[in-house]
Amino acid sequence: MTAPALAVTQPDGSRRYMHPLTGETVPSVTTILKVISKPQLDGWAARLTAKYAVDNWAGLSEEDPGLRLEILKSAHEETRQKSADRGTLVHELCDSWAKDNPVAIEKSEAGFMTQFFGFLEDVKPQYIESEATVWSHQYNYAGTFDFIAVINGEVTLVDIKTGKGVYPEYGMQLAALSHAECLVDEEGREWDIPKVARHAVLHLRPRSWKLIPVYEAEACFISFLAARKIWWWLHEVAPDVIGEPQ
Repeated sequence: MTAPALAVTQPDGSRRYMHPLTGETVPSVTTILKVISKPQLDGWAARLTAKYAVDNWAGLSEEDPGLRLEILKSAHEETRQKSADRGTLVHELCDSWAKDNPVAIEKSEAGFMTQFFGFLEDVKPQYIESEATVWSHQYNYAGTFDFIAVINGEVTLVDIKTGKGVYPEYGMQLAALSHAECLVDEEGREWDIPKVARHAVLHLRPRSWKLIPVYEAEACFISFLAARKIWWWLHEVAPDVIGEPQ
C-alpha cells in the first residue's frame, strides 16, 4: 500500500494511526499481524544470506570478522527493503491510474503496471473507494485498503500484492479492514464503509496477474481479534510482567 496520511511509523518500524480530531492512536492492521509466525520468511532470509556470502566470499574474507558478521546479518534486509519500496511504488501507480490521474511509469515498474492495465481491461472493475483508511473504535485498530470495487456484480474489497506468494494471513488483513466501523479522512470526518460481499487479492507480477478469491471472512476476523489481543499483551502487559528480584 501507499504511505497512509494518518499513519505514523514508530522507531521500531511498527505503524500506528492517529485520529485527527481526538488524537487517539491505535496500531495498524499490518502491525498487529506481525505477531503471526511466518516461518517461510526465516527460510528466505537464511537462503539469501547464504547466497550473499557465496557471491561475495572474496570481499568478505578481507573484512574484520566483526564487520563481516554485521554485513551478513543485514544482507537480507537490503533485498527486503527494495521489494517493499517497489511494492509501495506499484501501489501508488495503481491508485493514480485507477483515479484517472496517469503518471509516468519507470522501467522497473513497467511489467507490474502492464499487468495491472490487463486486469483493468479484462475485469473492468467499477471503483467505489481507493486507498481509504478504516477505523475500528470498538476493537482499537486502523488500516488502509487498496480499493473497493464492483467486480462481476459484487462489491469486492481487493488487496494488491506484488510479492512472489499469496498467503492465508492475507485473509485476516482483508477481514479486519472490512469489519472496521467507518472510513476516516485527513480531517477526521467519518462515514460508513461500503458493505462488502467478497474479498480478493490482486496478485501482480511482472509477467502475470491473478485475481484470487479469499474466503472464510468471519473465521479470519475472529483470528485477527486473537492476534489483536496478543499484540496488546506484548506491548501493554508483557513489559510489566517480570518484577525486580526480591
